[in-house]
Amino acid sequence: MAKLTAHRVRQIRKKTRFSRPEFARALWVARKTVREWETGGRSPVGAHRRLLLLYDHGLSNRYFHQTLSDPRARDPLFLLYRLLEPLYGSP
Repeated sequence: MAKLTAHRVRQIRKKTRFSRPEFARALWVARKTVREWETGGRSPVGAHRRLLLLYDHGLSNRYFHQTLSDPRARDPLFLLYRLLEPLYGSP
């Protein structure tokens, strides 16, 4: 499994062009948690780790980059849907 260092978490956030509060909302965590991940105080685990890996993978996809410019991208459920859509296909 890919290692999620503090630097890598920060890179993922910056590539999505989210502020820390926006990124925290997209990941369903507290702002403090994102800060701790980015400073190395804690590491993401469980579902949050998997979601970060999905974001990381999605960032290499042109389709997901287009999704980030959609006004609905500030909705965490919309982003999750777009991240998982390629895995499950369209209905």
